[in-house]
Amino acid sequence: MQQRFLYLWLTHWKSDCQTISISTPDHPRTSDATGTSSAHEVPEVITRADHKGVLVCGVNESAQQAGLYGGMRLSDARSILPDLKNTPEDPDLYHAHLARMIRAMDRYSPWVAPDRTLQTQSLEGDTGMWLEITGGSHLFGGEGQLIARILRDVTERGYRARAAIADTAGAAWASARCHRAPDEDRRLSLPADHAIAAGFPVSALRLSEDIIAVLSRLGLKHIGDITPLPRANITTRLGPDVLHRLDQFYGRLPEHLNFELPDHPWLIRQNFGEPLGDAANLAHAIERMMEKLCADLRAENLGLRRLILRCIRVDGHAHTITTTTGTPCQSEAHILRLMAEKMPGVDTGFGIEQVILYAPWVEHVAFRQARLDRQQNDTQDDVALAQLLDRISHHLGPRDVLFRPAHHASHLPERAAIRQAPTGPTGPSAQTKPARLDDIKLPRRPVRLIDPPEPVDVVARNAAGAPTKLRWRKMLIDVLRADGPERICPEWWDHLDRDNYALSQNTRDYFRICDQKGRMLWLFRSGHSGQDIWSVHGLFAG
Repeated sequence: MQQRFLYLWLTHWKSDCQTISISTPDHPRTSDATGTSSAHEVPEVITRADHKGVLVCGVNESAQQAGLYGGMRLSDARSILPDLKNTPEDPDLYHAHLARMIRAMDRYSPWVAPDRTLQTQSLEGDTGMWLEITGGSHLFGGEGQLIARILRDVTERGYRARAAIADTAGAAWASARCHRAPDEDRRLSLPADHAIAAGFPVSALRLSEDIIAVLSRLGLKHIGDITPLPRANITTRLGPDVLHRLDQFYGRLPEHLNFELPDHPWLIRQNFGEPLGDAANLAHAIERMMEKLCADLRAENLGLRRLILRCIRVDGHAHTITTTTGTPCQSEAHILRLMAEKMPGVDTGFGIEQVILYAPWVEHVAFRQARLDRQQNDTQDDVALAQLLDRISHHLGPRDVLFRPAHHASHLPERAAIRQAPTGPTGPSAQTKPARLDDIKLPRRPVRLIDPPEPVDVVARNAAGAPTKLRWRKMLIDVLRADGPERICPEWWDHLDRDNYALSQNTRDYFRICDQKGRMLWLFRSGHSGQDIWSVHGLFAG
């Protein structure tokens, strides 16, 4: 069977990544449904600073239409467009986007190879990847439909791209850039389509700029100008690179691609010759795959924290279920119980032809000592509690997060407690336990804090300055008893440059007051000297 390669050329990769990262519902990216830039797109360049100065290493479509290109100096670009937007290069951002794109292309082919030459050497801000699609295009309705599906998927993600299919990796690379046919017809079969390939420029052979300049001076501007020449003369005048790339283009020499595969993917993929149309058969297949995945994890003393189940129908539609656990889990029964609640939402349609189980997040499992008398111990209680919390979180949904309050080493009331995961080690306590509790008297704290503190108006005060009548929430409150003040200063390590940090406006004097209805309020006074700002910060029980 003849090999077939699809090359996906992401034409404005860096600028698209920057635009997607700053896009919000209120400020969406300015592109239409086809993925092309709108007329209102602001010209933008991506820059890189080195010993040569600040160079342009990426342009968006508006800047490209204005005549800007990669490799030029930023000063030259600003002379053409004075209002040009400049964004520094962010390699970590591009790497994260590329990893997500490779995972997205996995549904079309398991063999995805990024174009690492463009990543390291290109100054145009583009990138690309090869997909080895030999014998798989019929699953998507043919090669034309496959190109259309991939371009639609990439466009919906916010990237602009071109794609082409050919017999070799080099021909697919060239066709994506130089083939003038519509998207679905951008296909090349050699040597049958030699006339089309002959019209490609010599830059389609991925030669260096020096060799392209020499070929241009010799009048050899297209691939069709090189193929009739004697091979010995080409090697003598231009070196071996031209013939090497030409033979790779026509498939006379192999080209080894570095496919992107994880070192140890915790992934199980199963294809079915006869599609599964029954939910019971699908559940049975998932159960067998889960048993194998958990057995492999137990062999490495690992437990999964996140599991992705993808069921792909014969029409190409994929239904994805994601399950997350609070602790590393090796129990297939627990995972299957969590997934069973979402399985009724899977529409088998005309049948499921492929099921993928993937654990992208795994962690080491702490060693558990089993008791010789086979009695339940504290460790088993912890496991049962973790599984119960997983089931509760699963019912609540991803937006509701379980937590438990924990102490934090801070004397500021609003920072003295934090949210902590319901399982796992307990955080550091704010107070150390004294030798005898009778030796120290801890200050009283309210059971409920008001966040943020609510302002109150002091109507009357006594001779010491404590409030005797105040207005809070449109209610007049008579103060029957007031205890205080308790001074709480700002944390000194945040005010190292100030000598009298205790007298700053952030210093608070707290009072415990009792009103005419028996309620206990926690009141504090803040502000500069002579400017008293009163607020209610909490309510006591009882």
